[in-house]
Amino acid sequence: MSRLQSIEENIERIKNLPITGRQPENEKEEKFLREVCEYEFHNLEEPGLSHKWTMGNTKNNFTFNFFHGGKYRVPRFVARHLEDCTTPIWKWLPDGTGRMDKQLVSQKSRFQMKQTFAA
Repeated sequence: MSRLQSIEENIERIKNLPITGRQPENEKEEKFLREVCEYEFHNLEEPGLSHKWTMGNTKNNFTFNFFHGGKYRVPRFVARHLEDCTTPIWKWLPDGTGRMDKQLVSQKSRFQMKQTFAA
């Protein structure tokens, strides 16, 4: 429970982290991405294990430690960042000259963040 409290205590600091990946196109989208929601974390790559990572830049960063099945209150851009973490799936095909060509077939999701709602 102390880990959840540490995130709650630092929620304002987390909301001010820089947004990674695709940048918001306007102020309304940025406000939407910085809105805090409750999510349930699932580690699809290694079910049952936790995932620890640092997000931000050198001046403003935060270390997250999410446990499989745990519920967390984080901004939408943090959940979007985790959802965007994928592993490429490659296919090797002969190119007709005796060599093999590497082709990207698809992407496999590593994590899932399900938004939860109060009943």
